[in-house]
Amino acid sequence: MAKEEDLILFRIEDNVGIITLNRPDKLNAISWELAEELAALLYSLRDNDEVRTIVLTGAGRAFCAGGDVDFLTGDSDRPMPGTSDASRPIPRSQRKTPGGPFVDVVRQIVAVDKPVFAAIQGPAVGAGLGYAIACDRRFGDTTTKMSAIFTNVGVSPDCGVSYFLPRVVGFSNALMMVETAKLFKAEECKEMGLLDELVPAGEAFKAALEYAKMVAQRASVAVDMARRMIHMSQVCTLEEILDYEAVAGTMVASTFDAKEGTTAFMEKRKPVYRGV
Repeated sequence: MAKEEDLILFRIEDNVGIITLNRPDKLNAISWELAEELAALLYSLRDNDEVRTIVLTGAGRAFCAGGDVDFLTGDSDRPMPGTSDASRPIPRSQRKTPGGPFVDVVRQIVAVDKPVFAAIQGPAVGAGLGYAIACDRRFGDTTTKMSAIFTNVGVSPDCGVSYFLPRVVGFSNALMMVETAKLFKAEECKEMGLLDELVPAGEAFKAALEYAKMVAQRASVAVDMARRMIHMSQVCTLEEILDYEAVAGTMVASTFDAKEGTTAFMEKRKPVYRGV
């Protein structure tokens, strides 16, 4: 049973880890504490073999309304470099990485080394946009609204938006989004590539979960390594990725699922994968 103060809800269903941001009264705005818990959970799931894919969603009527305003303005218990009173002590680690766990969430979405799918209803703006576009695929419904809202409140993009946004919507559209902070409705999000799937209101989570369950039943070591190669290809030369692919292929070839997949192909039957 979830406690009233739980910032994150987590459960496993058919090898899918379901993570729900649980501040519905704040439209799931990201506090320092929520970000810490979310980053830590994602980190732990990398070594959880029961979880083969992950769905990230929000409770209530929003996916995520971005960073908690109290923290961003420097008025929370934890000081914010650049906005808090200069006399307030700031932890040494935070001086080196001002975004702290807020940005570590993005790092862990990639580093979890398993497919992560976003189920989006209502707003996904600011940090919420960053978390969504860091995911492998985004499922939205007709209530979805997305924005790189940062410049509307006089700040610059964070949470990986500068990295992922041009890769998702293209260079010019990314520039337009960060320069104007325009809020896009669901149909516009689908047209731009911010959403991969658009479903009726209230159906985003169901669609994302069905997709995640389907992927979870595939040869998961091969799927995870394939995902890793695609991420690496964004920063590698062709020669580097050819070598990485060869190494990954050798690693995957030793799995049960690789043998099962090739045997099933030869025997003209559907493979039965174990995820090992």
